[in-house]
Amino acid sequence: MAGLLTAIFVIVPTDLRAGPTYDASKHGHPETGVQRIDAEGPGACAQCHENHGSRNGIPNAGPFDVLLFRGNDAHLCYECHQSSGAEKVYHGSVIWSDSSHSRSPMAYWPGPVPAARKPSDAGKCVNCHDPHGADDATGTIPSMLHLREQTLCLGCHTGVQASDVKSDFSKPYRHPIAFSQRHSAAEASIQDPAHFAGGATNQRHAECADCHNAHVATSDLWPPAAPEASQRNFGVARVAVVNQAAGQLPTYVWRGAEDIAQPLEYELCFKCHSSWTTLPNGSPDLAQLTNPNNPSYHPIQAEGKNRNIDPMAFSDGWSWDRRVFCSDCHGSDEDGRRGPHGSMHRSLLKRPYPTASAPAPTTASDLCFSCHRHEVYADPTASTATQQASRFNDASGRGHTYHVAAQNIACSTCHATHGSVSNPALIASGGATGIILYSQGGGGGTCTTTCHEPRNYTVSYPR
Repeated sequence: MAGLLTAIFVIVPTDLRAGPTYDASKHGHPETGVQRIDAEGPGACAQCHENHGSRNGIPNAGPFDVLLFRGNDAHLCYECHQSSGAEKVYHGSVIWSDSSHSRSPMAYWPGPVPAARKPSDAGKCVNCHDPHGADDATGTIPSMLHLREQTLCLGCHTGVQASDVKSDFSKPYRHPIAFSQRHSAAEASIQDPAHFAGGATNQRHAECADCHNAHVATSDLWPPAAPEASQRNFGVARVAVVNQAAGQLPTYVWRGAEDIAQPLEYELCFKCHSSWTTLPNGSPDLAQLTNPNNPSYHPIQAEGKNRNIDPMAFSDGWSWDRRVFCSDCHGSDEDGRRGPHGSMHRSLLKRPYPTASAPAPTTASDLCFSCHRHEVYADPTASTATQQASRFNDASGRGHTYHVAAQNIACSTCHATHGSVSNPALIASGGATGIILYSQGGGGGTCTTTCHEPRNYTVSYPR
């Protein structure tokens, strides 16, 4: 019997590690793991747990759950994670404590995998992170999360405990969070040289953390004014634009997640929708098209150029000098649901947008009439004074209302969506349908179209 007992004690290790998952984690790595106590090896269980409820004869201050050296809440994590982390995604306990995930009484894991936590666990780090690490069929899960990124986020964002974005991601037009699988926390840092390569490399992916930092994001006290991003987007890496002459490609300045100055919404969008990265064939460079040096553009990067637009031509609340967000057009088609997560309308648009290739009768609920007044541009029954708010409507009735209402011609047949590097008034030319050639004159312009012979128009649009 004595020999048997000796054998048992010999095979029991002094450091009962949690296995290969823990050893591969940032906490448990035997060389680079957590080291709160110098006398214990990196990643040793004793860095967080007291083996016997005491150390060197001094009782632990507990008793705390599972023999932790202090209570199992955020303050336990703060012992090591008080200040900003090396990957710049976590900005320290002060900023974290003011975030929605820290403050909301609904911020607790609902389950079922891993098991649901209690409402009293709201705001604890362990709602999202497993301090021992976790893995799945494809290997170790990054950032010591319980589940891979989008699966974790959509566990709560179902409309019960947090805003519902899960249903948007099941719509036909959506950001491809389930297919990107390329985001890395390390890319948030401004020190990563791979992100200075610009268009030479493909940095394009769309996952939750590309637009949201769970340690920083919080609700807006009041709606942001364009182009300032929502506080839901604070603490995220983005690219600032340095514009060149009209038609030329811009240059960019990488702003890492450690830069917590006010982000601009379009800087987040340009990470994927500009020449900073490698664009798929046919995808427009939206930084180039919205360049304020262009003859015309939607006022995303700067106020619009045409100051002479009749105020009556705008829908309520809009004017020539009001800036627009990308998300004013791109976002959920559900009323009151924020963000460009998913939509039933193509190009992830909030409203229907008829085109020459997908014609449909124009209605007041179409996208363009979110900002531009429907009665001015598309209602032939409107009063003459109302229609004359558009300088392209004339006494002959051959202007906007005629084209849009009588001929069922979509706005996009004649107008560029984001901007034009060559024409004023967002006039689109050179396409297979619509205006083939446009030239600007002193009192108007001449357009050659696929619809009819060349026409001269006398309007008072400024050059």
